[in-house]
Amino acid sequence: MAFQLVRLDDDSLYEHIFERYVELERHTATLKQDLGIQQRDASTLEIDIEPPEPSDEVVRMKKSGRRRRKGDRAAEDEGPRTYDERYSVVVEQSLSDLNSSVSNNNSTTGYVLWSSTPFFLRWLLYSAEAQPFRNGNVAVEVEGASEDTIIVPGMYTGAQGDVGILELGTGISPLLASVLCNHVSGYVCTDQRGILNKLKQNLRENVSQITRRRCVSASLDIENESEGTISEELEEPSRTRRKLTVRLEVQELDWEKFSADVPHPYLDQLATECETVYILAMDVIYNEYLIGPFLRTLSALRDLFGKKQTRVRCLVGVHLRSQDIATRFLEQAVVEYELPVHSIRGAAVDQSRYALYLVN
Repeated sequence: MAFQLVRLDDDSLYEHIFERYVELERHTATLKQDLGIQQRDASTLEIDIEPPEPSDEVVRMKKSGRRRRKGDRAAEDEGPRTYDERYSVVVEQSLSDLNSSVSNNNSTTGYVLWSSTPFFLRWLLYSAEAQPFRNGNVAVEVEGASEDTIIVPGMYTGAQGDVGILELGTGISPLLASVLCNHVSGYVCTDQRGILNKLKQNLRENVSQITRRRCVSASLDIENESEGTISEELEEPSRTRRKLTVRLEVQELDWEKFSADVPHPYLDQLATECETVYILAMDVIYNEYLIGPFLRTLSALRDLFGKKQTRVRCLVGVHLRSQDIATRFLEQAVVEYELPVHSIRGAAVDQSRYALYLVN
């Protein structure tokens, strides 16, 4: 069953926050009670992204030859998958910089991998709830708004046209880019200058995970390095060679300094080559001081892509730590910046320590 959307306004956002933190209390026994660093005692992580094991009920159904029927809850919970995708991404963290008081102007959280990123990626790739993002142009039910449904554009390049991703606050993690570059036509990773060298190193080390497309990159000095293993049955016969290529770039983007009035060649390229751009921001809401700069940048980017006639959507993942920080983020986003924020509701998300928001 696909996720549902709840439109948040200056009243419903408080009810939403209350319900999410009540849900956290309900699942305290099964949720980690930490800040959310994936692993803070290892410099090198190997993150396996692979489908979850099917439930015993689904295994029995397959053995018996029973077909999926509409309304079959056990089958629907497993959900259809686009591909049986498996990845193994190596992430080199910088623990010394994480604990430094001088690195990157004392902004050090980006030097490690945070658990919200692998959670979101596994949800996107494998969960039945996330099917609208994989398939594209799916009508999703909306609560608390005048419209009954919203047509959600897919995050994968396909019949709907080329899709690009702009990631804000990437940090040193190559995880999202290394995996999602298999499905999109363009990907731009961004963060502050002090983070970028380590990020580039990690991306180069994991370019072998991009097997479904040829990867080219000016900022990483990659030209046709990954030829891919694309099979004909996965691609439309009419698709041009350009559409079987992903352009992966890294760009400095500081929220406190960003201006849409100066040239941004990689962003312009993304807008020119893609009909749809998704802005991804995972676990960037943790400090009240940064909420305003983040939302100013997000609003400016939406305007920038909108002026170029590029359809833009934003997905923000929040690790639910401080209730005050989460509330302040939604207050500013909904009330001050008047952004069309929707909470993504589904069993997998609701039972996690994370909240996902679609800015439509």
